[in-house]
Order: sequence, then structure tokens, then C-alpha cells
Amino acid sequence: MARSDDDERRDDKDGDRPNEGRSDGAKQGEDAADKDGESGDEGEDARKRSFGEWIKRPRNKLIVALVALAVLGAIIWGVLRYLESRKWQTTANAYIQAPIARLSPGVAGHVGQVFVQDNQMVRAGQPILRLSGASFETSVARAEAELAQARAQLVQARAAARAARAQVSESDAVAAARAAEADRARLDYARYASLSAEALAEQQRDRAAGEARSAAATAAAARRAVSTQAARAEQAEADIAAAQARVRQAETMLATARLNQGDTLLVAPIAGRITQFDIEPGDYVRPGTAVVALVGHARWVEANFKENQLRLMRVGQPVEVTIDAYGGDYKLPAVLDSIQAGTGSEFSALPRQNATANWVETVQRVPVRIRFRPDAFRNFPARADVVPGLSVEARVRVRPED
Repeated sequence: MARSDDDERRDDKDGDRPNEGRSDGAKQGEDAADKDGESGDEGEDARKRSFGEWIKRPRNKLIVALVALAVLGAIIWGVLRYLESRKWQTTANAYIQAPIARLSPGVAGHVGQVFVQDNQMVRAGQPILRLSGASFETSVARAEAELAQARAQLVQARAAARAARAQVSESDAVAAARAAEADRARLDYARYASLSAEALAEQQRDRAAGEARSAAATAAAARRAVSTQAARAEQAEADIAAAQARVRQAETMLATARLNQGDTLLVAPIAGRITQFDIEPGDYVRPGTAVVALVGHARWVEANFKENQLRLMRVGQPVEVTIDAYGGDYKLPAVLDSIQAGTGSEFSALPRQNATANWVETVQRVPVRIRFRPDAFRNFPARADVVPGLSVEARVRVRPED
């Protein structure tokens, strides 16, 4: 059946309606996007115009200039700070040190007197405590008596030696006389023996022979007596040597007794401050047991720098020391005095063993001794006490001023 032209035109209109709706929506979206873009550009332009207007104000220009100057100053300060830090090596692993004498009595005994108290200042040679000395006085008296006896024995031995030498001389004289008599008797017998039987009676010849033999025996006995007296003289000399040894032994015993008696008084070897002292009369003390610690007046710093900080360090370089206890308000001038010949681990109770187990590299520290300048504490608080063990920060200038 043929469709009329009106129907076809109606269908074309109906088919075109949805397309027309979609094109209108797309157009609206495109229009909205165009409006958003235009509004964004307009906002950016507005911001630019507002910043331009803001920056044109004199007050705001001053603010910008100050901010720029502050940033530039911070950059310059940071650069200068970095350049300055390259001239120094710093460590906080540093502590005040001082001479510390730990005193103990030389003998054992009960404390009789105490002359000082804890934290008291003392001078060198000032008494600290004394032990009860009755037993030591008795020992000295006994040693003195033994020395006197030994000296008396020495005198007796010398007298006996002189007597023995005199007896030797006397025996020599007697032996010489007996020898002369023996020679005379021998000559008489020889003369009688040369005579004929008619000229001399047999009885006289026999008597001369007997006298010669008797004189010879007497001379021999005299010589033996001389040997005996000489041996006695040698024994007397040996007795003198023994007596002298006893005298020296007695003198040593007396010196020891007097030394022990002197050790009952404990004195300060150096000037300083008493610390760790808690001894009362009646306490029993032993040799080798420290009863008091004496802190001397000298002060120095032991700073433990890392091994990679020592490359430019030299003895005599200036150092700045800041004590933590006083908040860094006082920079004390000092000098690098010496560098220890070895790291701290080499002198520890348990030194490292790198040849065992797994090896791990660790940065070692080397103790550096820092000496204060003579005028270091000139402006320091008068009542401040720089005691050993205080933490400090040490800064060593390793590069000179430009």
C-alpha cells in the first residue's frame, strides 16, 4: 500500500526529534565547558591583577624586600657557617680530668684520730688520720734493744779479736825462743858427739842428746801453739763479721719498726680536696685498701675524637672548651697537649680480637689530652667548681684563620 507524502514527512520529523535533543545537550555541555574555561582564565587573570595591585603597594614592597633579604642572609649565613665548620673538629665525648690520689695506710690497725672531713681542702703534708700506735711503739723499743745488744756483741767480738791477735804475737815470741833453745841444744849435742870417747863421758853425750830432743819437741809445740792462736784469731775476726751482720740486721729491724710507726700517720701527698672519706675513729683499716681519695687542683680535658677527625690535628693547636654544666656560657681557651699512642680499645680490659668470628668495621676513638691556658678561668664564676668527670664539648681549630 502506498504511503502518502504526509506520512513520510511525519516519519522524518519523528526520526529527527531524538537527534535534535542530543545535539541540544551536547551544545549545553560545550557551552558549560566554554564558560568554565572562560571563568578559570578570568580567575587567573583576576589573581594576577590582584597580586600586581598588591605588590604595587609600598608596604607590601617592603615586606617582599625584607623576605628576600632574610632568605639571602640565611643563605650567606649557611655558607659562612659551613666554611667556618671546616676549620674545626668538634666532639662531645670529652670530660674534665684531674689528678686523683687514692690513699691507703702502710700498716694495718685501728684508727685512733681523724683530722679532716669529707670535701675539705687540704695542703700537701697535712695529716689526714692516725692509727693507734701502742703496738708500733713497742716494736720500736724492742728493735732498739736488739740493736744495742748487737752493738755490744760487736764490741766484745772486736775485743776478743784483739786478745787473739796479742796471743798470736806472744805465741810467736815463745815459739822463736823455743826454736832458739832447740838450735842451741842441737849444736851442743853436735859438738859433744864430735869429741872422742876418752875426752867426754858417755853420760854427758847422752844428756846433750836428750836436751836436744827435748828442745826440738818444745819448739814444735810452740809452733803448734802459734797455729792454734792464729786459728783463734781468725775465728775472732769471723765473730766480728757476724756481730757486724747482726748489727746491720738490728738496724734494719729498727728502721722497719720506725717506718711502720711513721706509716700510722696518713698525710696528704698533694694539695687538693678530700673526697670519698668515710672513716671514723675505731675503724680497722688494712694496707692496700683505699680509705680516701684526694683530688688535686690541676685540670685538663680528655677528648675522644673519631679516627677520621685526627688527620689535621697537631700538638699546639688552639681549642675551645665548653662545660655542659654551665650551659655553654663560658668558652675556656685551651691547647691540644698530646695525642694518645693508641686507640681507647687497645687499652681496654677486653681488647678487640679482629682475627676471630665475623669482622665488623667500627669507627675507633683516640683520646686527646687538652691543656687549659693559664688564664682560662679568669672570667669563670668564682664559686664554680670544675670537678673531674664533667662533660664538655671540645672544638679544635685544625685550620688557621683566613
